[in-house]
Amino acid sequence: MAAAVLLGLLLARRLPDASPPPAAAPAAVPVVAKEAAARRDAIMSAAAGRQPQAVGTARADSLRGTDVDGGVRVDAQGRVVRDRELRRLFDYFLARLGERSPERIREDLLQWLQQQPQLDAAARAEVVALYDRYVELQRASAALGNGADLSADLQRLRELRERELGRELAQAWFGEEQDYAAQTLARLAVARDASLDASVRDRRLAEIDASLDPSQRAARSDSTDFQSAVAQSRQFDTADVSAAQRAEQRRQRWGDAAAVRLAELDQQEAGWQLRLQAYAQAREQVFADRSLSPAQRDSRLARLLDDFSDAERRRVLALADEGLLPH
Repeated sequence: MAAAVLLGLLLARRLPDASPPPAAAPAAVPVVAKEAAARRDAIMSAAAGRQPQAVGTARADSLRGTDVDGGVRVDAQGRVVRDRELRRLFDYFLARLGERSPERIREDLLQWLQQQPQLDAAARAEVVALYDRYVELQRASAALGNGADLSADLQRLRELRERELGRELAQAWFGEEQDYAAQTLARLAVARDASLDASVRDRRLAEIDASLDPSQRAARSDSTDFQSAVAQSRQFDTADVSAAQRAEQRRQRWGDAAAVRLAELDQQEAGWQLRLQAYAQAREQVFADRSLSPAQRDSRLARLLDDFSDAERRRVLALADEGLLPH
């Protein structure tokens, strides 16, 4: 089971053309401080009157070909149920921030709501009002910033959510992940406590893990497996370990099937790096050609991306913006 989940995580996180996996409970402290950072940055830009930078506006659509995630439930009286599924619906539409304007995204949501037969006009209006509150909350959350004390950051975020949404709605939308984040911070504090001997530390960590529900314990285990596999692959790359040695060590640790799939991932990653290098070289040649007008340069740069999928284009352009393309 661990090997199967590990491969799923690797497929989702290492391959350049992989679709993002469904949102999971946070497995590390940075989730507390950076939750939905890209989405919130875009919301802040919109709130300040700036349009987010679009990537490949004519073609980019991160939701193309996907089913709507989340949904709207109503109770026996036709009132909207304010549950986690509703927040997932909002997150689904907000995934287009940077590709579409905030106003267009709101219109997309409204159009989708109008196609739901279980919702009358009053229910649709309530959902849109809740969406507006959620967007404002995300903007305010981003404005909080991050401090040196992660526990204090989490507490400030919790208080903001309860102040903006009320305790009941804040718990419905964020309670599970906040509790998990708090447990993660407690675990980190124990792990870093140099005054504890190994046996006491292990016992306290086990007590914290015992307070998690089964799905959260599985998420922590899966995250550990993923991190271990990535670290192992990096060690292999640094030491220039041969394919045969990699396969043998992986078989011993993860099993035969996982070793085979990890080897395939190595090959795909190597192919991605070659494509990225070719793009970087061609891009440099375009910028070096002083005979090109700005329009001609932009056209050639756009054509260089034709061989990449939409997801790959976003990754390539992000690497270019950050100056991280290979030389």
